[in-house]
Amino acid sequence: MLQQSFFQENISAGGGMTSAANLVLMCLSVLSAATDLWRGKVYNAVTVPGLLAGLLFSLQRAGAPGLLDVFCAVGFTVLVLFPFYRAGGLGAGDIKLLAAVSAFMPSEEYLHCFAAAFAVGAAAGVIRLLWTKGRVHTVHFAVPVAASVLLHLAGFY
Repeated sequence: MLQQSFFQENISAGGGMTSAANLVLMCLSVLSAATDLWRGKVYNAVTVPGLLAGLLFSLQRAGAPGLLDVFCAVGFTVLVLFPFYRAGGLGAGDIKLLAAVSAFMPSEEYLHCFAAAFAVGAAAGVIRLLWTKGRVHTVHFAVPVAASVLLHLAGFY
């Protein structure tokens, strides 16, 4: 009961976003994590509509300055993560997913979510290396992104 009401409270009011925006963001991140685990891909059919929905929610929340905030966050995401993509450490879908996530929240909140995704991903990578006794395996990065989004919506940061 406590956990349910905690999530309900944060889904409806968390992060200055509307409950509809939070629900769309949650679906976007969880669906992307599921397809990444299942097929090893984050699909454009999920990220592109997610980015467009985030732009609309941002426009509703903050007007034109909100759109500028989104464009800056998307630019930051692409600039920071492109070298990882070129090196083969991240897929383009992972970058597009984070760009879509950035459209749903103010920059400061997004930076927390971005950092949390990498912290969760690093922890998952270390655990995976230890579990497989040093054999290299991929970490499906959409899963840490979804975890960071859910932690954000639950009010942990």
